[in-house]
Amino acid sequence: MKILWLVNIVMPELAEHLGGKPSVFGGWLAGAMEAVRSAGHQLVICTTSQNAKKAGRYEVNGTVYYLEQSAGLPEMESRFREILEKEAPDVVHVFGTEFGQSLAMVRAADKERLLVTVQGALNILYPLTYAGIPNRICNDNPLHRYLRKHHRGGESIEQQKRSFTERAAYEQEALHLAKYIHGGSDWGNRFAKSINPDCTTFDCGLILRDPFYTDLRWKPNECEKHSILAVFTYPAKGFHQILHAMPKILKQFPDAKLHAVGQRLNVRNYRGLKKITMDLAPDYQWYVQSLMDKYQLWDHVVFDGYLDALQMRDRQLNSNVFVVPSILENQCTALGEALMLGVPCVATRAGAMPEFVAEGESALLYDFENTDQLAEQICRIFADQALAEKLSRNAPALPQKLYHREENGRKLIEIYQTIHRSAKEAHS
Repeated sequence: MKILWLVNIVMPELAEHLGGKPSVFGGWLAGAMEAVRSAGHQLVICTTSQNAKKAGRYEVNGTVYYLEQSAGLPEMESRFREILEKEAPDVVHVFGTEFGQSLAMVRAADKERLLVTVQGALNILYPLTYAGIPNRICNDNPLHRYLRKHHRGGESIEQQKRSFTERAAYEQEALHLAKYIHGGSDWGNRFAKSINPDCTTFDCGLILRDPFYTDLRWKPNECEKHSILAVFTYPAKGFHQILHAMPKILKQFPDAKLHAVGQRLNVRNYRGLKKITMDLAPDYQWYVQSLMDKYQLWDHVVFDGYLDALQMRDRQLNSNVFVVPSILENQCTALGEALMLGVPCVATRAGAMPEFVAEGESALLYDFENTDQLAEQICRIFADQALAEKLSRNAPALPQKLYHREENGRKLIEIYQTIHRSAKEAHS
């Protein structure tokens, strides 16, 4: 079979071929790519980029890559039709439904040959963009935009919500048009059915990044005591909720330290009028900085930046607890990776996350808005080594099944074969 993918990152081997640095995102795609290639199938991978100079067709290690210039929907749809006509794939697999390029490919592709994978579930997520954040921080108006521009502020939270709302519309149309959908979890499949009741859904777990298929396991006596690891990106990931929980944690464990991976905090040492204006028109980074000031957390939070797979594995193993404070998650691979290593985890009782754990046995869960409960769950692990060891011992059981590399590779190929056979029958 010839299988064409549409992905939202430049795949690592193409990035290296072009002299760039591989993305730390979408690492699970590498495992799926290896499964397809090792099964002897031909793979064509498309993505879009803002860098027009790099656009073109490339062949790397037997895989054909199309790197297309980002453009409006009509332009991308037209270009994708040209690629589909030239390559004539047996199956088209679109990863992620919440992007303009995704909708363009869904519109262009033969629906009998099309599979889409749900990632963001933005139709549920976009109304939750403000979760846990005061309204005055989220509101936006022309004065706010002027002040942020004048004082080098970033995108406002309201602007992020508008972006999510636009992308949710892409997602809704893409799911309405799709005949075959891979939800990524039982929750994801239910979400897909809520938008398109007539679609056929498939069950297939992801393949994690290679360094997490290892015999290495978290050990209580080898980790940094009272250390917390979390991801810091955009508001829906809930990093601010951990900051609200930190004073209660520090009251019981004064040496506690929070490691944030992802964005670095761009500290703005504004005083006087500049501080007043930024307080009037904050972005998310400014809000996080204000919480750091409010709770006096500068000596207790370390911003590690983006880490590659090996760095992330080592950071996980060195942490006392990994926390996922998101308002919603479907495919939370970071949680899966931590569980595979046996790291004690605390996560919100949201989206698909309860599917990946046995609550109280392999991880502790809490309600997103309850930061006191978040603090309590973290402190329970710090205070009770027997509990931490039990969670660590039980943590890998479900993920080892859900992220089984060979089994998920086999299932993915079977899905492609099923769609290919059905398409042949439909067009016969």
